[in-house]
Amino acid sequence: MSHHAHLPPEVDEAVRSFLRRHKHGLRWGCLVAALLMLLLTLAAVWGLFRGALRVKDWMTENAPALRLPLEWEKPLGEASLAQLRGQFRFVTDRQVLDPLDRLAAPLLALWTNSSDRFTLFVTESREVNALALPGGAIVFHRGLLERARTAEEVQGVLAHEMAHIQERHGVLQLAQNIGLDLAIQQLQGGESRLLDALVRDSGQLLGLKFSRNHERAADDRGWELLERAQINPQGMVNFFAGLKTAADVGGAPPIALLSTHPAPQERLDRLRQKAAALAAREFRSFAEEFRGLQAALGLAVERP
Repeated sequence: MSHHAHLPPEVDEAVRSFLRRHKHGLRWGCLVAALLMLLLTLAAVWGLFRGALRVKDWMTENAPALRLPLEWEKPLGEASLAQLRGQFRFVTDRQVLDPLDRLAAPLLALWTNSSDRFTLFVTESREVNALALPGGAIVFHRGLLERARTAEEVQGVLAHEMAHIQERHGVLQLAQNIGLDLAIQQLQGGESRLLDALVRDSGQLLGLKFSRNHERAADDRGWELLERAQINPQGMVNFFAGLKTAADVGGAPPIALLSTHPAPQERLDRLRQKAAALAAREFRSFAEEFRGLQAALGLAVERP
């Protein structure tokens, strides 16, 4: 029975005639319609993909990011510092801390409120590492201070870490790691839940690996700080280059600082180019302060 049997005979015949006459055109029409549907589907997928990239960029260093209040950085840094105190013994003897403070003084003097902005700590860990925590805490492991060969190498690391804090790289990286739910909570006005989530996961700050963009920005900002403080930035180059050489040679324990602050050859080449472009000028000497620090590194430590 014809599927058009319910139609009047003349209508049924007209439909059949139309289909016979336009058979090829209808086939092409169906093909074009299918292609259009495919293109529309691909466009929708591409739009979703681009939207996801925009959200990702918004949450990382390529956008203004989450615009987390500055006052949130203190509790985040304090939570991370508390975890560090549970893992390492902290140096409390002023004979160790005072020489380090004197090395840091020219950099800290660049801010009128530097005592509130940055606080230096030293642990007894033999790891070659330093950590910049939100809120201004900078923690040097003894292993890094022992490895440094000049005052300028210590100051170069310090300036680099100060730049990470200024640029809020730790907070941005932590927010990115927590994920999209963080942004949704903020957009919904759940600020207390957002801060709680950040504090809860603040332990991630101790092992975050900074992106290449973050490292480049910290190098540039730290370099600027060193020049303003009349400290030779070559120390920054020398220290990171020495770590990379040691890592390339192998045969030694992994260098902790390189796990969070990658130093690819491209980055070192860029730093060397900046050093080559330095105008001939006199920099301050901190050899005496550095000798004092070296002499004091084996003194009393805080016991957990």
